[in-house]
Order: sequence, then C-alpha cells, then structure tokens
Amino acid sequence: MTNHDELSYYLSRGLAVRVDGVTINSCNLEHVDLILKEDDSYMKEFIENREGEIFAVDYQKIRE
Repeated sequence: MTNHDELSYYLSRGLAVRVDGVTINSCNLEHVDLILKEDDSYMKEFIENREGEIFAVDYQKIRE
C-alpha cells in the first residue's frame, strides 16, 4: 500500500490524520503524500481513545 493509499484509507475510515501536527484532509493529501515519499524518516503512531479504539494516526518526523 502506497502512502497515498494508506492516508486515503485512514481518512475514509473517519480517522484524524496528522503529519507533524498538521491535520490532513483531501485538500492537502497530495502534498503530504509527496513529503512522506521523499522523506522516509517518519514514525507512525496510532492514537486510541479510552475504549481502546483507534481514532487518529499521527506521523512524526524522527529527529536524529
């Protein structure tokens, strides 16, 4: 699954998706996909609510 497909999938499931704190939506999806393709130093974290259900996906740049 490509970054674009993965991001689109999360958005279609109603999950909040953020990259470095910026909320992703259909308007900026292509730009963010390009960033993730060019720089593979992002860590994906699934955020759960109190019931243990995933409600968000955060991508954070890994700093060296």
